[in-house]
Amino acid sequence: MAGILRLFFERVDDFAITTLDPDGIITSWNAGAEAITGYKAHEVVGKNFALFYPAEDCAEGKPQRVLQQAATLGRFEETGRRVDHNGGIFFVNVIISAVRDGEGRLLGFGSISRDVTDRLEATSRLRDNEARLQTLVDTVLETLIDGLIVINRRGTVQLYNRAAEQLFGFPADEVVGRNVKMLMPDDVAREHDEHLLTYQRTGVRRIIGVPRNVYGRRRDGSTIAIQIAVGEATHRGEPIYVGIIRDLTQHNRTEAQLRQAQKMEAVGQLTGGLAHDFNNLLMVILANIDGLLEEQLPASAMSKVKQIERSTTRGAELTRQLLAFSRRQPLQPHPTDLNELVSSLGRLLRRTLGADIAIKYRLAPVLERANVDRAQLEAALMNLCLNARDAMPAGGQLVIETEAVDIDEAYVRVTPEARVGPHIMVAVTDTGTGIPPELLDRIFEPFFTTKDASRGTGLGLSMVYGFIKQSNGHVRVASELGHGTTFRLYLPQTVAVEPAPETRSAPVGGRERILLVEDEQQVRARLVEQLVGLGYEVDERPDGEAGLAAFAAADPPYDLVLTDIVMPGSVSGRALADEAVRLRPGISVVLMSGYTEEVARHGLTHPRMHLLAKPFRKRDLARIVRQALDERKS
Repeated sequence: MAGILRLFFERVDDFAITTLDPDGIITSWNAGAEAITGYKAHEVVGKNFALFYPAEDCAEGKPQRVLQQAATLGRFEETGRRVDHNGGIFFVNVIISAVRDGEGRLLGFGSISRDVTDRLEATSRLRDNEARLQTLVDTVLETLIDGLIVINRRGTVQLYNRAAEQLFGFPADEVVGRNVKMLMPDDVAREHDEHLLTYQRTGVRRIIGVPRNVYGRRRDGSTIAIQIAVGEATHRGEPIYVGIIRDLTQHNRTEAQLRQAQKMEAVGQLTGGLAHDFNNLLMVILANIDGLLEEQLPASAMSKVKQIERSTTRGAELTRQLLAFSRRQPLQPHPTDLNELVSSLGRLLRRTLGADIAIKYRLAPVLERANVDRAQLEAALMNLCLNARDAMPAGGQLVIETEAVDIDEAYVRVTPEARVGPHIMVAVTDTGTGIPPELLDRIFEPFFTTKDASRGTGLGLSMVYGFIKQSNGHVRVASELGHGTTFRLYLPQTVAVEPAPETRSAPVGGRERILLVEDEQQVRARLVEQLVGLGYEVDERPDGEAGLAAFAAADPPYDLVLTDIVMPGSVSGRALADEAVRLRPGISVVLMSGYTEEVARHGLTHPRMHLLAKPFRKRDLARIVRQALDERKS
């Protein structure tokens, strides 16, 4: 069989196939290598392969590093510059693989290269066989890690390499000499026979030289997604077919994760917009509730107002959860010791989960801090722990662990939502019923739940997902039916300094002059009513353009600007605030919004800017306005 492969590769003149000894000395040289470089075999065999590297690469020791990496990792792959026989520079795609004996001793290296420069003139033969050559080149680069199978015209396997053994699970002695259809599901096997027979009778290519994505059959009966390209050669007057196989499992998984991330982002955009509009409605209701609570109402009427207040507060909580999912809730991140946070949360968990749930902790002995909103993280972990309790109705074990994790580029390639760098991981693991595989992609969708309608809204996990994403982290889930589920939360590590706690105590009202800019008329009317009730002098404007004009013309000047962030027109609330600070550096600004993505993205650009998240109560408005005005005087 080795003779068949040698014959096949020696006759291929479209890519270079060479072998090297452990020191990089060339030991074999095929026709393709001669065609690409211009060197004949007798000119290079016995010389070091560094001959083909530019002088500056040789001076930097690149050829030696290439062999060292191939020997250490098993292979080296790159697109790089090389020098031909005439001293010209050309570019190649190259893979160099280490060759070892049965005891692991290094015997040398195999190299496969393809010229990818534009200077090679395409011939009619190359045009006729472009699909076949592309398939061979693309998949040969993956041969040693995926699979190589050679069959004769009857489909009998002649060669089945070690990588194919790992891919399909069949040892070579169970495959060689049998028909290749044993590695195919029934439908793929029938199609394969038809295409091969058609090609042998008519010359019409459907599987020869054309890469196809199909499924292979493993020894345990499971299927595996693969890409296969078949090349043809002749041995002793008989055709043989070389199948080069690429495992698509990880590729397909990454594509699925990317599609899921895009779907979640689209849903987040929608829910964030809805929550913004709903917050404005809640603002009007809450403002009227505050007004009614200040009046002397009969007991029966006051009871009804209290009921409305409770329902509205519940609506505000649902909106907060929607904003958490869409990553538009206002956060207050601080450097946080997650070991300390988990330990303090444990006291509450013991009372909440019940005696039939055993709680264990596996905390990293040394852990840097994560820059995170402590209250939101506590809520997220409590949510996961309550879900774990519900998944263990007969009791079980809950494990909370922390770990320092350094995420590298290889991890990011298979986890698109992750970021490179040091992270702190918090994991919550239960021994419950597990999550069915068909539901794993949906568990973070808002309002999706497997619980009874009376036991939740379906926003808990979506809140966790959105909060972690907004904190520049990501979430991974692993679950097995009947064994349990693990949620892993990854948060970027930080070395930020904890800010000093705020100790200022502000009075409720005042006499200062305030410019109020809010596009929602009912919200604006209620805010004017509340601010005037607190003693302030208020001018109102319906949009950023009018607000900016009023600010510039004001005499006497305003003491504070209170503006919504998201407004129609060419001047947003942020633009108005920035221009007000530019015109009067001493002005204080309070930004209002139920859709605080812009603030989260850009931050508060001035030390006297404050954020007031909708919906808010009159007491919150009074506190923030008074605080901002007092800072202006200090």
